[in-house]
Amino acid sequence: MSNVLQNLPINFTESVDCIVPAHEARPELPLDFRKIREGENRLVEAKVVNMSTYSELEFTFNEGYREAKKNLSVVGYEISQAKRSVRKVKGEFILDEYPGFLKERGLKDNSANREAYLERQDSYVAAMDRVSMLEALEFSLESNVKVFENVCRYMKKEMDMLIRSGSMDSNKY
Repeated sequence: MSNVLQNLPINFTESVDCIVPAHEARPELPLDFRKIREGENRLVEAKVVNMSTYSELEFTFNEGYREAKKNLSVVGYEISQAKRSVRKVKGEFILDEYPGFLKERGLKDNSANREAYLERQDSYVAAMDRVSMLEALEFSLESNVKVFENVCRYMKKEMDMLIRSGSMDSNKY
């Protein structure tokens, strides 16, 4: 189990850091997840939000939102760089080595042969794996952003209900 966790970009020992591993010319990128985790840990408090807890919870969720958006922009840039790397590797193999491969094997050029040839190239597979890893991280960060948006919207509606009811206690029913 620990070997599987070591291959993932998230450091589960501290559960707050995410390290996007270095790849080719791209450096290793540490991403901070502390405020996101703090916001996630306090999500259940939004269910019983009241006038005295609203501002602190809103601040915590906004901090998590900002951190998720910041990380999302970094990951988005890394995805574009990873896709560029895939195109570069693919171009090198298709233009330089693939014609010799076809001649050697006596095969005709078609999309199935090109894809099979590329899938056997370690650098192409590594570049594609990086794109997949970054896209999974992007999806996770997008879901964090949506959760923080929705919980803030919910809390604002709860506060509006409290103000309109004229009651400042949290017992609405």
